[in-house]
Amino acid sequence: MRVFQPDRYLLAKFVETNASLLQGTLLDVGGWDGKRYRKFFGHATKRTVLDSSPDSGADIIAPAEKIPLPDASEDNILCTEVMMNIFEIKNAIREIARVMKPGGHFLGTVSFMCPLCDEPHHFWRFTPYSLQNLFEPYFKDIRIERRGGYRTQRSQNWIRFWIERLDLYKRPVLGRFFSLMSMIRGCISMWADGRDTSEANRKFTLGYNIFATRK
Repeated sequence: MRVFQPDRYLLAKFVETNASLLQGTLLDVGGWDGKRYRKFFGHATKRTVLDSSPDSGADIIAPAEKIPLPDASEDNILCTEVMMNIFEIKNAIREIARVMKPGGHFLGTVSFMCPLCDEPHHFWRFTPYSLQNLFEPYFKDIRIERRGGYRTQRSQNWIRFWIERLDLYKRPVLGRFFSLMSMIRGCISMWADGRDTSEANRKFTLGYNIFATRK
């Protein structure tokens, strides 16, 4: 059973929208078993999943800070909701850049306003300014965009609280009810944030999406 979460919806839309730009081989860094976004990358000539957890079922078990692949061996990198869990983040980005071919694309996401997760390995919250500085030495055409605004962030935190508080994934009937409520509330919030171009709303977000090209 899945419970609708605005952030999960927006993450999937971002990956789906940009997936066709990632042609050739693809390395999914921190992708666990690789199932979440697999349907968007049927066009990849080869798709490899790397994860640090031995329980993940990934193709390669290794940390992002020490990717066991040759230089310039991958055309593209996917890295969603992982970077905030990597303590040596500068080393990880250096490694990601090392294994990428020049002209390859990086597609990634990070959270900003969210509950603690993956404890005790939740280390960072990134701003557009920190992301720009981290990626600039290795990448060009860096595009960093907000994912939702004030209302969407509130909707996401609402459903995450009840998922945790009521253990909704183990209570199907209650989970379906909350999922419906979350979908209604989330869709209204995303619509309203899409129309609100105020400076106040700009300062609130669930997280940031990153698209960049290897120099």
